[in-house]
Amino acid sequence: MRLDRMSWLFLIFAGIWVVLVFRTFQIQVIDSEKYSAVANTQAHDRIIWKPERGKIYDRSGRIFADNIKEEKEGYLESHRIFPQGTLASQLIGQVGRDGQGLRGLEFLFDDRLRGVDGWLQRVKDSHRRIQPGLESEGREPVPGMNLVLTIDRDMQEIVENALRDGVETYEAESGSAVVVDPHTGEILAMASYPTYDPNVKSIVGLRANRNDIISFSFEPGSIFKLVTASAAIEDHLVDPEKRFSGEGGRWTLPNGDVIRDTHDHGEMNMTEAMTYSSNIVFAKIADEIGSENFFRFVRSYGFGSKTLVELPGEESGMLKPIYAWSGRTLKTMGFGHEIMVTPLQMVMAFAAVANGGKLMQPTIVREWQNPNGSVVEKNEPIEVRRVVSEKTAATVRHMLREVVDKGTAKSVVSKNLPNIEFGGKTGTAEKYNQELKRYDHTKQVASFIGFAPALNPRYVCMVLIDDPKTMTVGGLTAGPVFRNIMEGIYYHPSLSPLPYNLSRVSPKNSCEIDFVGLSKTDAKSLSLSKNCNVTFEQEGTVVVSQKIDLTNRNGVQLVLGELMQSKMPDLKGLSLRDALDVMGNSRVSVEYSGKGRVAEQSPEPDSPLSRGQICKLVLKERG
Repeated sequence: MRLDRMSWLFLIFAGIWVVLVFRTFQIQVIDSEKYSAVANTQAHDRIIWKPERGKIYDRSGRIFADNIKEEKEGYLESHRIFPQGTLASQLIGQVGRDGQGLRGLEFLFDDRLRGVDGWLQRVKDSHRRIQPGLESEGREPVPGMNLVLTIDRDMQEIVENALRDGVETYEAESGSAVVVDPHTGEILAMASYPTYDPNVKSIVGLRANRNDIISFSFEPGSIFKLVTASAAIEDHLVDPEKRFSGEGGRWTLPNGDVIRDTHDHGEMNMTEAMTYSSNIVFAKIADEIGSENFFRFVRSYGFGSKTLVELPGEESGMLKPIYAWSGRTLKTMGFGHEIMVTPLQMVMAFAAVANGGKLMQPTIVREWQNPNGSVVEKNEPIEVRRVVSEKTAATVRHMLREVVDKGTAKSVVSKNLPNIEFGGKTGTAEKYNQELKRYDHTKQVASFIGFAPALNPRYVCMVLIDDPKTMTVGGLTAGPVFRNIMEGIYYHPSLSPLPYNLSRVSPKNSCEIDFVGLSKTDAKSLSLSKNCNVTFEQEGTVVVSQKIDLTNRNGVQLVLGELMQSKMPDLKGLSLRDALDVMGNSRVSVEYSGKGRVAEQSPEPDSPLSRGQICKLVLKERG
């Protein structure tokens, strides 16, 4: 049967009606929530109010991180600024364009500093125009909390200036320094150089962004002798007056390994061994302490674990378990090898000796304040544990004073602070090359950690110079930087450890000259040109330290010595690592072939060495 035209039209309209009914049912029933949300969004406008970020202050209330406000769509928005520029930038960190902390304390405490967002929802008409008087509910933003640091802004500036000058003078890759209050554990200054300006919104280089005081693990070398000495004295395992043979500067172990000193100092007691930094004697002292006792003391000082300071990116260093120690580990750890530490771990160990034997928890946070400035949380000093007795600590402090007065740190003595005694220890260690899987004799880490004043310390300061080029030993690189930091602190009216009278500081005179590093001939010529009277002490070709004659009769006394080896040492029988360690005191290139121990060398022992000379070693297995 055929349909006429009217029937076809009826069927078409009936089909359209069915489709419309189904679509209406789908919108109003099945997808009602979806379309309701769309309609609500089109009819409402929601704006977010960013809260004012909490400020960051130094311990005296000077601002490190602040906010500026600008109007946007009728509302005020805050933007982060850093009034101190590059000062303490690795500590403070940086804030991104979205207001989120990117690094440093800004990153670590982002939740507390950023506060809580506010919001407001407004009604719009069909043309998306805001309808006044029809605002729906909203919430005011909650400002962030203010952070008060233990850092002193002026001390931070003193440290950063001295560190920058040191890195540039010694042509180093980088430098780091930290000053702590040994009695409270408060960090008063912490810096690394190179640095960056957090106000500049650009990509920060990895080196400038790194805080080496907490993130750099290194083999400490001789600064670790403080731990060995205090362990030996505390348990009465070694009499400090016992005399040890210096083995002529070369000690061959039963297994054929060799430990060497840079000079033969003859027989030494513990204080003399600390003063002249004898690896041989401290290896013998560690041997008498024993593995279990020594491991216990090293752990008690906090090595192998993070200090838990309130900073992101802290490393724990590396302390091998006793079962992994080789036959030489105990001896070499006695003078700071076969262990990795961070600068903060080391400075807190020295702080324990400085304060009478208590390991303190380091802290960078002094207190938290609410937005109106009221204190809501305050940090109190935390004693982690007692590591040594007051008597042991005092004995070690006297040893470290001798290091500065007579030993490897004589360059630390300040001619501008003639009545102030410093105590401390130098360290020089080769860097381990992860790619080559060996120590690189061309890359050194020079360090110095010191007290001020020596016997009743108010401050403990560590300076670390990474890969210095002009001089490599800690006493002639990190030591002078420490001295400059301490002079700046003593000159400051509110930072000086004593009620220091600036009239005691000698005015500028013709002998305000740094002679250290000059040859004897050049030092004579310079002194004549400056009309400064000098006298020379000891033998050598280079000035290694200087001191002022307080009687004013002899002007400046210059101590002569050798900054680097001038003759080829006897390397035969040494392992490659030990041979490179010995040659690290010279600026010659070393080439080697074979495996095992040194069987042949060129030039021969006692041959003169010159800068840039090539030393060739042939290694052979035993048998």
